[in-house]
Amino acid sequence: VKGLLAAGEAGCASVHGANRLGANSLLDLVVFGRQAADTTAELVKPNSPPVEIPKNAGAETIARFDKFRNASGPIPTATLRKE
Repeated sequence: VKGLLAAGEAGCASVHGANRLGANSLLDLVVFGRQAADTTAELVKPNSPPVEIPKNAGAETIARFDKFRNASGPIPTATLRKE
């Protein structure tokens, strides 16, 4: 998504591999924190107007999650957890 920046738990890169636990290291903070700051400085100019987001932004994604969250199939969740 153009203009979307993510860091920390929401980021997908790590010097320890693409996992969320790697984002907690000091090395990740130094390496990716600096890169995020440099990239942000390039993309976002002082006094630039905020990006307009549609009122229904994310509604389709929430509906998709709700479909899975509220699904009732033939196998109980507790049974699946044991596998």
